Amino acid sequence: MLWQVLGKLFQVVGMVYATRCLGPDNVGVSRTVITLAMTLQLCLAFGLDAVAVRHVAKGLAKAGDMAPAIFTFRFALGLLAAVLWGLAVSFSGLEGGEKWTWLVGALFLLVCCMDYSWLFQATEQMPRASRFQLASSVMASLWFVLFFEKGQAVGSDLYVLLSANAVVVGVVWWRMSRELGFHCFSPARLAGAGKLLREAWLIWLFNLGYYLLANMAQVMTYFIIGKNSGGLFGSAQYLVLALQMFLHYFGILMAPRLMVWHKANLALFRRRVLMIAGGASMLGVIVFGVLWLVVDWLYPLLFGEAFASAAGLLPWLVLGKFFAVGTAMFTWGLWAENRDKLPVLCCLPCCLVSGVLYFVLLPKYGNAASAWLTLGAETALLIASAIAFILAVRRSK
Repeated sequence: MLWQVLGKLFQVVGMVYATRCLGPDNVGVSRTVITLAMTLQLCLAFGLDAVAVRHVAKGLAKAGDMAPAIFTFRFALGLLAAVLWGLAVSFSGLEGGEKWTWLVGALFLLVCCMDYSWLFQATEQMPRASRFQLASSVMASLWFVLFFEKGQAVGSDLYVLLSANAVVVGVVWWRMSRELGFHCFSPARLAGAGKLLREAWLIWLFNLGYYLLANMAQVMTYFIIGKNSGGLFGSAQYLVLALQMFLHYFGILMAPRLMVWHKANLALFRRRVLMIAGGASMLGVIVFGVLWLVVDWLYPLLFGEAFASAAGLLPWLVLGKFFAVGTAMFTWGLWAENRDKLPVLCCLPCCLVSGVLYFVLLPKYGNAASAWLTLGAETALLIASAIAFILAVRRSK
């Protein structure tokens, strides 16, 4: 957790400075490109990470045996998606720096597809993963602080993030392939990816639905009410993203433990999941209250007066991320029970309803509606997941 704290501190400093230099319009473009790339990456992941972790944690397979299939599958899909993305942008009406930003987004998508965190999660080496993530955060943030200046060109933050992440991703896969004794690119292993895919499709559907539920606000804001509003919302989303990744790391750290607890003692498993979810939600309410008191003077201090109107968004978005920790605990608990369908049934209705409401409420209430809808969807999913988990464990007894 210490490595994650250090990494997110570096990330926040760099992103806040870059945001001040770029301004609302430019942030709106790059933030939307990054969000779309990460959404597409999740579409192409197909839930293989969670299934691989489940297999390794339960002793059904070795990480080194599964890695070549997953790497090859994702590289092939990521490359195809990047080519299609590039063609779509080439034939669009975009021009100048904005067009180049969207084109570079195709390469960012490919790098995102080569995610390595599941290898460390499955083998319970998350401190190493955190150190690699810290390296990319430090490289990007140092570049922002040392070389960015007021009036920075659109897309320049994306170029830096792409370069830093590409270097770290390449080094990690090279190191892990040597340590675990596998060749990353192996077309002969694609059949293994097919087997995982048949098991993982429900988990993939949940992951995709949840990511859209939690992150569609940025894209909706950009396309419905404009890139200036998208930039204002993106400034708050920048800070929340750092918190989200930190809290997501906690969920990743706990996932193999949940599998072990479930196997050892069902009553203890149920009690610990409820305790962690409840504790995270209570902590979120406390953080929300503190932010509510200080955000009006803190936000302009961080981002400048150009972003001051977005200050009120931050407490609502932060509270939603703490609720998401509880949702993650219930979801992994259901996956430990092999109830892969229940998280999907909890998530998709929340995602669809909130998606429709963006078109109704955003034109009328602006960015505030995005924050309210994000928190509302997170809250509804937390409640639904808790009910599903309690009922599923009770039936297991």
